[in-house]
Amino acid sequence: MAEILKANCKICNYKTSFKYGGGKFDFQTYNPVPVYDKTTEELTSVNYMLEKDNPDYIFYTDEQLKGDNEGKYIFQNFDLKLNQVNNYCPKCKNYSLDFRSYMFC
Repeated sequence: MAEILKANCKICNYKTSFKYGGGKFDFQTYNPVPVYDKTTEELTSVNYMLEKDNPDYIFYTDEQLKGDNEGKYIFQNFDLKLNQVNNYCPKCKNYSLDFRSYMFC
């Protein structure tokens, strides 16, 4: 099931929201996942099915964007897992970005 997640940095107060996971009817072709866009240096959401091999993106499901999750909840979409806390913040460059579930869609 798809979710809207909110991202909030504990240090610089960077905020954004994004869709994570496909819907009931389109999950096999449309699976949005948050990424760090190397070109814009921003967090955005892209369709994993189309962009999984794009070298311009680092997915927040990759270990290099994850800090210590402190035993907290993990958002899981099939084999893709997001840490709830201490993710890489594109603004201040610290591992201080937290994800919270906002809405199921």
